[in-house]
Amino acid sequence: MCDNNEENRRNFMKGCGAAAAMAVTGLGAGTAAGQTESMGNIEELLDGLPNNWGRWGNDDEVGALNFLDSEQAFAGMQAVMRGGPANIQQYTLQVPMTGDALESVVDEDVEVSADAGDALYPPRTPARRDNTADATTIEDSDARAGVKSSDDAFITQLFLHGTTHIDALGHVWYDDQLYNGYDELATAEVKEFDQPIPGIDAEGNATEVTETKGHSEASVAPLAASGVTGRAVLLDVGRHMGDENGWLELGASITLSDLLETADAQGVDINERDIVLVRTGGVERAIDPEAEWGPEAEPGLTFSEELVEWVYDMEIPMIGADNIAVEKLAQTIDGKTYAIPLHAALLRDLGVSLNEILWLGDVADQCAEDGIYELMYVAAPLHVERATGAPANPVVLKATQNGKNGRDVDPKEKADR
Repeated sequence: MCDNNEENRRNFMKGCGAAAAMAVTGLGAGTAAGQTESMGNIEELLDGLPNNWGRWGNDDEVGALNFLDSEQAFAGMQAVMRGGPANIQQYTLQVPMTGDALESVVDEDVEVSADAGDALYPPRTPARRDNTADATTIEDSDARAGVKSSDDAFITQLFLHGTTHIDALGHVWYDDQLYNGYDELATAEVKEFDQPIPGIDAEGNATEVTETKGHSEASVAPLAASGVTGRAVLLDVGRHMGDENGWLELGASITLSDLLETADAQGVDINERDIVLVRTGGVERAIDPEAEWGPEAEPGLTFSEELVEWVYDMEIPMIGADNIAVEKLAQTIDGKTYAIPLHAALLRDLGVSLNEILWLGDVADQCAEDGIYELMYVAAPLHVERATGAPANPVVLKATQNGKNGRDVDPKEKADR
């Protein structure tokens, strides 16, 4: 075991084999030693499975969110209104963007941590912001008609996938093509700016930004412009199949059968074009100072042809989960290792949006209390041009049977969590 107790997650990537683990999942640079012999071929794995290319035109960049029409918005409203005006709860699902980095311990088998922090995947780190103006920096003479104001800015790199976020459809691809057949070089389009702006480069050094690379197609911007509204179903697999905390064990796999069994146990129907939210207990485990956790060990969905075909047949527009990637980062299928194969099948082939790192603990507690697992889901990623994904703060509304009105969860308590 390496001695990394004094290093945060970004730093521990420099040793102990974690970089190799990242290479397997495609989020790090380089190739893990020895991985090529056991790595499967994603094209062969997905050969013959359905795709939605051209379904909404050759220039479509929204994908399965096209399924979310007026009827789906109405279905979401019906789910909320079933208990009447005095029985509606509201929950937000974003984790903080500026939380604590983990101090991590890495052993030979799996990266785990027993320190509370954010559920991020190295080398992504939480953002840090600082005041640019406040009561200690503003003189009375600077006030406008006696009015003063504070201001702030991010002073570290802000990873767009470093908090609750929605992936762009072009975020993951294979065979040199993105969703809907766009060429992979669309991910690296250079844009030049007339006005330089101070910034930092990829290594964190101060620089002047005069050009950037980004997506010319299949970025997150069309999803931001579209927005997401519809009926959602919460599948609390962690509570149904997990431990006393309602957490799945580290490394647990979630199959299509597990999802359907959970829905049946909850007494909720999954309808065509529903948004599917999966709770594993992953984020709750990550922030618990007494619990072991590691990105490579997180439970999540696992690939099967049946699952992909079910998502296609059911016209599912979005899947979200309370873990880093919705699915397990690395999966063994027929003796071969694959990196995030469902990202390839869902984002690239079907155009199904993925909403990752959700906080589902509060709404799941309420669902378990009153047995109502259908929700109205409303969200949009931040409108960041040409981005591979962007933070989002989804809002879900649910009917209750408890005669409660408004919010049970104290917003201040949640913000401090």
